[in-house]
Amino acid sequence: MKIRRIKELGRAAVGVLALALGGSSLGAAPATAASADFAYEVTRNADTYLDVPGTEIGFDALAGERSVLWSRHFSTGPVSALAAGDNIGNTFAIRCRDADGTALPTETEAGAFWAANLVPPNETSLTAGLRWMFIAPADGSYTCRLSILSYSSIITGDRTVTMRVPAGAELARATYSSMSRWTLLAGSGTTVARGATVSTLGSTNTPTGEDIVVYQDAELTTCMAGSGICSGGTTDHTFTRAETWVEAQPRNADGALCGGPIKGPVSVWNISNAKHHQTAANTLRLTKAQLGGCTQIRMTLKVRNVDGNPLKIHDGHASGRIAATHGAAYSY
Repeated sequence: MKIRRIKELGRAAVGVLALALGGSSLGAAPATAASADFAYEVTRNADTYLDVPGTEIGFDALAGERSVLWSRHFSTGPVSALAAGDNIGNTFAIRCRDADGTALPTETEAGAFWAANLVPPNETSLTAGLRWMFIAPADGSYTCRLSILSYSSIITGDRTVTMRVPAGAELARATYSSMSRWTLLAGSGTTVARGATVSTLGSTNTPTGEDIVVYQDAELTTCMAGSGICSGGTTDHTFTRAETWVEAQPRNADGALCGGPIKGPVSVWNISNAKHHQTAANTLRLTKAQLGGCTQIRMTLKVRNVDGNPLKIHDGHASGRIAATHGAAYSY
């Protein structure tokens, strides 16, 4: 146990150094060897995840210990070209379990997903930007891996579609200080009307390091006319154009506001009826000096419906306790 733990802590240190030096995404140190090509069949319904061979990592953790997990080079696309209208739904996921293969305790969040439709012929592949924070439910050994499922109503009769995850998909792991995680709980989701802006996915963090990273990833769906997921859509629109960003409000320990809010970069998402849904990833990087002596930050996700049909922000967990809209913060 101790040897493997030393190896994992060494990888974490490399990840911190890479991030401090400007490494991409959440770090640049892979936690395991890259996967080989992985071909699989599209199903008609979103039924069963397929684990991507070669992406599993194992580690030991104490109860409550936190690990940032993120994907690198994780994409999928059809082996043979698809025609217009051959839209493929795709759900990429990080999923964790006990090292012996058993599921985590029922109420333990076991992973997170990233989802969007592939819309051919202009789109020939999708690349997921998965990130999530694992919290060990007890002292023990755990394994996490990248998984995927692809589905489409075009799979009927003798029709088949083969998809492929190219070689090189990786799952990485690192640990930092003042790590916190939060998820938009079931019943907390909302539908955003055209022209409206909502604040959601709020949490408070007390950073201890000098550099702070906050991310908030939201699963969004356009409410097209006749949608069974959300109401209010009309045939006047065939899309939703949305903007999302993270806002951090410095606070004192007693909760009192301390200075003005800090706004992160604004991301723009054009979700057509064919695209259907999209995971909107948002990152805010700031320094402790920007807090002006404040000891805490209250973080929220801002979602603005710029134009088109209403926009659904998904909440809760998918089957297997896999988080939809979620966030995390840490410092180093």
